[in-house]
Amino acid sequence: MTSVREKCGIVMARSYSGHDVSGFVVNGLKALQHRGQEGWGVSLSWKFVFRRGGLVSHAEREFYSSLPNERFTSGIGHVRYSTVGGAEYIQPLDIGESFRIAHNGTIANYQRLALECGLDPRYYMSDTLVAGVLIEKLLTKREGDWVGTLNEFVRVACGSFCFAIQLPNSDVIAVRDPMGFRPLCLGHHNETDTYVVASESCALDVLGADLIRDVKPGEAIIMSKDGVESVQYVEQKESRICAFEYVYFAHPSSIIEGASVYEVRRMMGKLLAEKYPLNGDLVVPVPESARPAALGFAEARRIPIEEALVKYRYFWKGRMRGFIEPKSDDRNEVSRWIIPIKSAVKDKEVILVEDSIVRGTTAKEIVETMRRAGAKRVGIVVTFPPIAHPCFMGIDFPDRSELIAHKVSVGTESGIEKTGERVAREIGADYVLYNDPETLARAIGRRLGQICVSCVTGDYGQLVDLPLTTTRREFKGG
Repeated sequence: MTSVREKCGIVMARSYSGHDVSGFVVNGLKALQHRGQEGWGVSLSWKFVFRRGGLVSHAEREFYSSLPNERFTSGIGHVRYSTVGGAEYIQPLDIGESFRIAHNGTIANYQRLALECGLDPRYYMSDTLVAGVLIEKLLTKREGDWVGTLNEFVRVACGSFCFAIQLPNSDVIAVRDPMGFRPLCLGHHNETDTYVVASESCALDVLGADLIRDVKPGEAIIMSKDGVESVQYVEQKESRICAFEYVYFAHPSSIIEGASVYEVRRMMGKLLAEKYPLNGDLVVPVPESARPAALGFAEARRIPIEEALVKYRYFWKGRMRGFIEPKSDDRNEVSRWIIPIKSAVKDKEVILVEDSIVRGTTAKEIVETMRRAGAKRVGIVVTFPPIAHPCFMGIDFPDRSELIAHKVSVGTESGIEKTGERVAREIGADYVLYNDPETLARAIGRRLGQICVSCVTGDYGQLVDLPLTTTRREFKGG
């Protein structure tokens, strides 16, 4: 059966001045395009729905030309990355006549939940759809009590979720899971008295809205005609924010849990320079996410930094993020068009700074590119520790057979240093030096127990209190 792989972006808005929010939702989605490139959708005041494949910019003109001549004071939107199924699963999804739902995250036990809801998981291959159907059943049983429904939902659903939900009466609800795996924030646009919830604060910046705060783990934000209400639908637990958000996924301008993503990445570079006091001729960031870390590393080691790898942007794949492309051919096409500046690297000892090495294909190609450009020596410093285990919380590495760190450590008790040596041999680098979880947590400004690094450790036990309906074997993907 096809694995569910979701890592998306959501936007929700409601204006209390009668302002039309269609532009808020669409522009918010454009600001979150780095979180999903495969499709997007918008629901406005329940009356108007628009869903298309591809980037927001590809169908933006069509969206505005098809809008009815009226004001929509509430809306939700979604950008999609690596979900299963085709266009029928572009969100927001209709859950009967009850509500529409957009989702960022992964419900890891959705197959079992589908069976318990009387659905055939061979055909209901969207965890979002299964979650929606389950919520609808619980909501009916509880006679419209959303707080009780969400409380009961989290007792049977394993995984991560941020939901944006729209009701037929135009009310909108934002929900974050009790562990806070995925980011979600609340903002306000003063001029139009519009409240906005978004996956990242960079969307608020684009809209000219002020960041109020993060949505708390286990909190629901309800925007009705009577105003904005905060409800703690389940007891708040200590956040387990995904560390990969800070390293790769989030936009560098975003603020997550009070920490600047840009400054966290820069600090990672500085701490890695302490951990690995290398000497080389120049530091080169692998575009795009590793740039702040490369700057921090170069500053700390007092080594020149050069933008000696340039992403070719003059065809549509050149604008894409390689990691979140669902097909290997598409990922290779993106990395193939990262072009070296030969004059900068010829006869030099190059220290590449990379955000992460997942499958190893991109890293291998970049090392070969550097050597063809004349680099004398090519090593890689990696800001994320070795990824050797699947992620069940919304990042696209569900199969450990794809993970290079797992491949090189099969049958061994490899530590980070040994893993780096073996990965270096696999990709043709002179060395690969990984970050470790403790240093990663230090850069984020949190304790190790406050971030999710299960893809590194393979320990999923801390993430959720597994309900009786889910076995630990199933949750581990075994």
